[in-house]
Amino acid sequence: MPQLQQIDTFLSQVVWLAIAFVVLFVVLRTIALPKIQATLEARRDRIEGDLDRAQTLRQEAEQVLAEYEAAMAEGRDRAQSAIRDAVEDAKARAAQAHEALAGRLAEDIRKAEARIETARAEAVGNIREVAVDVVQAAAQRLIGGRIARKSAADAVDAVADR
Repeated sequence: MPQLQQIDTFLSQVVWLAIAFVVLFVVLRTIALPKIQATLEARRDRIEGDLDRAQTLRQEAEQVLAEYEAAMAEGRDRAQSAIRDAVEDAKARAAQAHEALAGRLAEDIRKAEARIETARAEAVGNIREVAVDVVQAAAQRLIGGRIARKSAADAVDAVADR
C-alpha cells in the first residue's frame, strides 16, 4: 500500500520541508518584507502628509472664510450707514422743501385773503351804493318825490348796523 510506504520517507520530507520553510522565511524577511515595509511606510508618510496639508488648507479656508465674513459685515455696515445718511439727507431736503412750500403757501394765502377782503369791502361798498339807489327809487315810487342821497345813505347805514 502506497500510504504505508511513505512512513520511510516521512523524516526526510519533514527535514526538506523545514529547510524550504527556513529558506523561504529568510528570503521573505531579507528581500520581500523590507520592500513591503518601505512601501507601507512611504504610503503612511504620504497619507500623513496629505492629512497635514488638508488640515493646513482647512485652516486657511476657515481664515479666508472669516476674513470674507468680516469684509461682508463691514460692507453691510457701510451700506447701511450710506443708506441711513441718504435717508437723513432726503428727510432734511424734504423738510426744507416743505418749509419753503409752507412759507410760499402762507404768503399766497395771506395775499388771497387780502384780495378777498378788498373784494368783499368793494362788494359791500357796491351793495351799499346799490341799496342807496334802491332806497331812492323806492321812495320816489312810494311818495312820488325824490329824497336826498344823504338821507337814503343814512337810512341804509341805520338798517345795516342792526
